[in-house]
Amino acid sequence: MAGFKDADDTCNAYSLYNRFVEVLIVVGIDENTGLVPADKDAERDSDSLLLNLFYQDYEPHVLAAVSSSKATHFQPFLKEDPNYPPVNSASTFHSLDSSGEQFHSLPARSKTFREDHRRYSPTVSRSPSISPSPLLKKHLIRRTLPVNYRSVTMTDLPLSEEVIRSIPAFCFPENAKVHRHKPENSVHFLVFTDLSGNRNYATCLTFYKPYILQKEDSENLNLSLEVKKTTLSSTKTRAYLPQCCILISKYPYFYSMKECLSCMVHNIERDIEEMFSFVKEFTHVLTLTPVPPPGNVSVILTLSAFQMQMILYPSDWPDMPVIDIQLHLVFLAFSIENVLKIFTSILTEERIVFVASSYGQLGVIMESFLNFILPFSWRFTYVPVLSVSSLELLEAPGTFMMGCHRKHMEVVDQVEGLVVVNIDEGTVKINPEPSDNGGVEKTIPDVPVEPAQFFRKVAKDFRYQKDLDDVQRPCSYDLDEERDLRSRKMQELNRKITLAFLELMVNLFRGVVRELKVDLCKFNVEAFKESVAETDKPFYDKVLQTDMFKTFLSERLEEKQDFWSDYEAKTRPYVKKFGGLLDSSSSMPARKKPLRKQVSISIYQPNIIQKEYQTFRLPVLNGDAQAFFRASIVYLTKTLEECRDLEPRGSYLYFRGMMLAAQGSGTRAMDDFLSLHSINARLVPVQFVRQLLNRIPRTDQASLCKRRGSFLLDELIIPVDEDSLSRSNKRIVYHGSVSLPEKDVVLDEFVDAISMLEIANDYDTMQRLFFSLCTMENAVPVVDQKTLESFVDCHRESQLQCDSLKIKNSKLHQDESVLKVSGLIKTDFGTGRIALTEKRLFLLKDVSNRYKEIIKLRDIDRLEKSQNHTFLKKVDTLVIQAKDGPFKFTAWLKEERNCWFMLIEEMKAGKVVAEATRDLTAIHQATVNVMLIDAVIRSGNENGSSHEENVTASAENLCHFTKYMLEGRHNLPKDTVEALQHRVDPNIGDRDRKTVEAILYTPGTDGTSEQLPPRLWCGMGDGKVKVFDATTWELEDKIVQTKNTAACLVPVGETQVWVGSHGIYIIDTETIVCNKTLSEHQDLVTGIVISKDKRHALSASVSGLIIMWEIQTLTLLKKFQLEDNTSLRSLKIIGNQLWCGLWKRISVLNWNGEELETFRFHSSEGNGRNVDLDCFAVTDVEVWAGVRREGMLVVWDRNTGSQRATIRLECRGISTLLLCDNKIWVGTKAGTIYIYLTNTHQLWKTLHAHDDAVRSLCLADVRYVMSGGGSKDGKVAIWTPSILELSDSYADNVPI
Repeated sequence: MAGFKDADDTCNAYSLYNRFVEVLIVVGIDENTGLVPADKDAERDSDSLLLNLFYQDYEPHVLAAVSSSKATHFQPFLKEDPNYPPVNSASTFHSLDSSGEQFHSLPARSKTFREDHRRYSPTVSRSPSISPSPLLKKHLIRRTLPVNYRSVTMTDLPLSEEVIRSIPAFCFPENAKVHRHKPENSVHFLVFTDLSGNRNYATCLTFYKPYILQKEDSENLNLSLEVKKTTLSSTKTRAYLPQCCILISKYPYFYSMKECLSCMVHNIERDIEEMFSFVKEFTHVLTLTPVPPPGNVSVILTLSAFQMQMILYPSDWPDMPVIDIQLHLVFLAFSIENVLKIFTSILTEERIVFVASSYGQLGVIMESFLNFILPFSWRFTYVPVLSVSSLELLEAPGTFMMGCHRKHMEVVDQVEGLVVVNIDEGTVKINPEPSDNGGVEKTIPDVPVEPAQFFRKVAKDFRYQKDLDDVQRPCSYDLDEERDLRSRKMQELNRKITLAFLELMVNLFRGVVRELKVDLCKFNVEAFKESVAETDKPFYDKVLQTDMFKTFLSERLEEKQDFWSDYEAKTRPYVKKFGGLLDSSSSMPARKKPLRKQVSISIYQPNIIQKEYQTFRLPVLNGDAQAFFRASIVYLTKTLEECRDLEPRGSYLYFRGMMLAAQGSGTRAMDDFLSLHSINARLVPVQFVRQLLNRIPRTDQASLCKRRGSFLLDELIIPVDEDSLSRSNKRIVYHGSVSLPEKDVVLDEFVDAISMLEIANDYDTMQRLFFSLCTMENAVPVVDQKTLESFVDCHRESQLQCDSLKIKNSKLHQDESVLKVSGLIKTDFGTGRIALTEKRLFLLKDVSNRYKEIIKLRDIDRLEKSQNHTFLKKVDTLVIQAKDGPFKFTAWLKEERNCWFMLIEEMKAGKVVAEATRDLTAIHQATVNVMLIDAVIRSGNENGSSHEENVTASAENLCHFTKYMLEGRHNLPKDTVEALQHRVDPNIGDRDRKTVEAILYTPGTDGTSEQLPPRLWCGMGDGKVKVFDATTWELEDKIVQTKNTAACLVPVGETQVWVGSHGIYIIDTETIVCNKTLSEHQDLVTGIVISKDKRHALSASVSGLIIMWEIQTLTLLKKFQLEDNTSLRSLKIIGNQLWCGLWKRISVLNWNGEELETFRFHSSEGNGRNVDLDCFAVTDVEVWAGVRREGMLVVWDRNTGSQRATIRLECRGISTLLLCDNKIWVGTKAGTIYIYLTNTHQLWKTLHAHDDAVRSLCLADVRYVMSGGGSKDGKVAIWTPSILELSDSYADNVPI
C-alpha cells in the first residue's frame, strides 16, 4: 500500500502503489556466507579439499533485499541502511539501533570446519561490524547464525517471511554449485502465491563471480573475490560462485524485469560493498517507476547508467493482466492438437506437471497457458519451478500445476494419474492409475468440435520462426532498433494469440449467459447441455463441475463487466447460429429442445493492426523522490491540458492520481480518480481509492463531496450494492436441483418457486396462477404444499409427453413446438392423437405415427362442444369449423373435450390479440397460458387438490387472452390499427412494471470494423436502461443500471448513448456497458442536448443547473444556474439558443445563461390560477406547451411572445409533445395520442396508444414515431405516420 506522507516530508520514503518492482533480492554464496554443504552428513576428504569443491551441492542464502522503503543486508548479520531511500546524496551503509546509536562489531566467528556446522569459513578482512539492533530484528536471519530467526518478521518488506525463506530454493532448484569454469548466465521465472490467492511475479537471473579459494590447512579455506588476474597454485584455485538477483513485482512484467537484470548484472560483479550500493540505487529507480493502466499509454524508463530506455506496455483490456512473455513459444513447442489437450486439461482441473530441460521454459509455457484460459482463473497450487528438495509435492492430493526439470522424469512417471506435459518433446500423456483390472489411462475430453475447428484455422499462423523472418531482413547494428522490432513483433503475435483464445473461450461459454437467471441466482444446466452436440458433452460434463467454472458463473451472476463480457457483446452480431435464431431469454421460458444440437459460435475475425501507443516518459531520478514526483506531476498536468483523446487522458489521470497519492496530496489524488471514474470507471483502482479516501480528513471529504457529487463517492466507498451482496450470499442453483418448499406458500414464495422452475416468468401470469390454486388460511391466501407439488408434477409430465413425440424436424417450423397431446381418440381423419402447437392442430396416426395437419389456428372460425351418439353411449366431441369453405373436423375427445376447448380458444385468442395489437409477446404468453391451464386441470383431477371442486373456474381464470377478446379490448380504432406497426414490452419478466420514461432509436452500423444492429433504447422508471435489437425485437441480455430514474437518452456519435439520471451515464453502444459517469449534477438530469457542431453537450437538472461539456474529453467547460427555478423539466437547442421548460414558464437563454425571452401562460378566465407546463415543442413560428394537470394545449407566437390559442382535450393532463413534420403529437395521461396540424391547430388523428399515460415520444429515422407507456402499461408502441398520410390521400381520392 502506498505510504501517505506530508508534501514537505523528505525524511520518509515516498511509496508508489503501482510501482513496477516491489523488491530486489540477492541470493547466493559469497565471502560472508561461506560454503555450507547441502548434505551435511556426507564425508569429506581433507586431502582433496579443493578438488571436492566442484562435486558438491551447497546451500544458497539471502544476501540482501532492497524495497521502496528499506535496504537490508543479511550477511554476515542483519544490517540496515538508515539513509535509504536516498535524498540527493549518496547512501552511507551502517546499522543503527532504535535510538540511532552505532554499535561495535560482534566477536569474530570460528573459522574451523567442524565448528559452526561444518562451514568452510573463509578468512576475509571485513570493515568494522556492529551487532543487530532490536529495530532490525524484524528481518529474517540465516538459520546457521547464532541469532533467533523466529523472532524476525518481514513487515518492512513487501513479502512474507515464508516467501523470503523459500526464495533460495526457487532461485537454485538444484542447490548451488561451485564451478571451475564460468557457466553462462541464465534466467528463469517464478510466481509466488500467498494465502489470499494474490500473486507476485519474479524474474531470476543467475550469474557467477570469480573467487580465489586458498587452502590454509586441511580443514580451512580462504575465499576472496578475484579483482585482478591471480596466479594459481596447488593450494590456490579459481572458482565461480553462483549468485542470483531476483526482481519481484505485483505485475507479470517477466521480460521487462529480465531486461533490467540483464543490463545490471555486469555492474554487480564486484565487491560486496560496491555491489550493494549499486543495487540500492538501481532498485530505487525501479520502485519509483509506475506501471501503466490498461489502455494505449506506455511508460518509458531511462536507465541513464546504461544509456538505455526500457518501455512498459499496458494491458489491452481492463481486468486482463499484462502479457510480457512470448506466447507463440507454446506453438513452437507443441502441435495445435496438443495445445488444445493441455488447454482442456487445465479447464478440467487435472493434476498437471510440465517438464523441460530448462527451468526458464517452464515459467513461460505455464504462464502462457494461464493466459489462454482467461477469464477462468487457476485457484489451486501453482509452482512453476519445483526444487529438488520438494519433489514429494508431486504426490500431494488435490489439483495442482507444477513444473520440474526433465532429469526428474523417473520420479514424475511414478506418480499415478498425472498429466505430464513434456515441453522438450512436445507431448502430453497421462500416467496410468491403478484399478481392479490393472493400470488404465484417463482420457482428456476433446474441445467442442465447432469452436475447435475455428480455432485451428487461426492458430496455424502462430508458429513464428524469427530466423525465417530474418532471412529477408538486412542485418541491424542498432541495438535500440533491434529491441524495438522484437518488441513490436512480440506484441503483434501476442495480441493475435490472445484474441484467438479469448474468442475460443467466448465460443465455448457464450451459451452459459443465455441460461442464467441473475435475479434468482440460477443456471439452467440442463437447458445448456441440451444446446450442445452429443460429441461435445464429455467436455462440458467435466468443465461444468470445476471450481474455475463455478467462479466464472458467479461473476456472470454478479453481472461482472470484463474483457470476456465485452468481447461476447462485441461479437454477438457476428454469431453463427445453428438451428435458427436464438430466442430472447426474457421472452418466454425455454421449454423446447433445439432442433440442432450446437452452441452458437462467433465467426468474427477482427482486423488486428499495429497498436499505436502514446508515451509517458519518466523524468530522470537523481535520488530525490519528492523532486521526481513533482516533475512527473508537472509533466502530466501539461499533457492533460493538451490531450483531447479520452483513452490516453484516462491513463494520464491515473498516473497523476498515483503520483499525487505517493507525494501525500490525497485530496488532489482523489479528485483525479473521480475524474478517471467519469472517463473509464474500470480503470479506477477501487481498493486503493477506498483506503485513500479513509485517510483524507473529513473536512476535505465534505468539500470533495460537494464539488464532485455524493453518489459517486458512495459507489467507491461502498464495496458492493445490496443486490450484489444478496446475490453473492446465495448459493448458485443448478437446474434439476431445485426443490419445492416443504410448506404452504404465500404469493411471494409461490412466485419465487415458479420462476426458479421456469414454469412462467411474467408476474401477472404467476399471480393469476396463484389465485387459481390458493385457499384461505387465517384470512391469508396460500397454496398448500400438496397442490403445488401436484401442479408441478403435472406440468413436467405434460412437457415430457410433448417432447417424447417423434416428429421429423421438417414437419415443425423453427419457432414451433408441441404444447399439448391428446390420448388415443377417434377423429374424422381416423384413429390417432391430436397435438396443439402455437400455429396449428395436427393428427398423429396411431402405430404409423404419420403426420397430418388438421387446421391452422388462424383459419378456425368456430369451436363447438357437442355430443355424438354411438350404439353404446353418448360421447363428448369437439367440432372445429373453418372460416372459408365447408371444412368441418370432429374429434371424439370424451372427458378431455372441455380442456381442449379452453386450450385451443386461448391459443387462438393469443394469436388474434398479437395480430390486432401488434404485440408478438402475446403469442409467447398464450403458449405459457396453455401449458398452465393444462397442468391446473390435470392436477385438479387428483384427490386432495385445493381446486378439486372448482377445476373449471381455476382454469378459466388463466384464460387471459380469451377474456381479453370477449371484452373487445383487441378491437382498436381504424387509425390506430393502420398506424401501429409493432409493440414491445421492456418490462417482460419483471415482477413490477415500470414506466418507460425515455425512448431512443439508434440506426445500425455496417462497416468493415464493426457491425451493430439498429436498436431501441428504453429508459425505465427504476433507472434501468433496456435495449432491443430492432431487427428482431429481442431484448438484449445487457441491462445498464443508473440511479433512480433514467429520465432522458441522447445519442452522441455512433459510439455512445448518454443517459440522464442522478448524474450522466455514458453507455458504449458496441458493448452496452457504462464505464463513464459525469457526476457534477446533484439532482435528476432531465435534459441533454448536443450542439450543432457535435463538439459540446449541455445537460440540465431539475434544480436548474445547466452544464456545458466538451464531448471529446468529457471536460466541464462552464455551468450556470437558472434563477427562481421551480423545476426544470426539459432542455432544447433551437438555433443558437437554449430553450428551458419549467413548471411555470418556458425560458429562452443564450449560451452564457442570460435569459432572452419568457413564455408564460395567462388564463383567459381571469381566475389567477396556477398552471404547470409539463412539456413543450417549437415550430418555425409557434411554441406549443402541454399543461400538466389539465387537458389543455397552449400556443404562443414565437416572434412576439403573445399567446395565440388554448386547445382543450378530453384528458386529465398532457405528459409529452413531439414535433413530426408539420404535426404535433400530443401524449396524454389517458394513454391517447392526439395529432394536431400545426398550421391550423386542428385535430388530425387520434390514436389509442397505451393502457396508461403516454410518458415518452421519440422520432426514429423520420419514418417512425415511438411511444412509451406508464407503469400500468409499460410497453413501447412503434407507429408509422406515413400510413396515416396515405390513408388520408386515398380517402380524398375515393369518389363519393
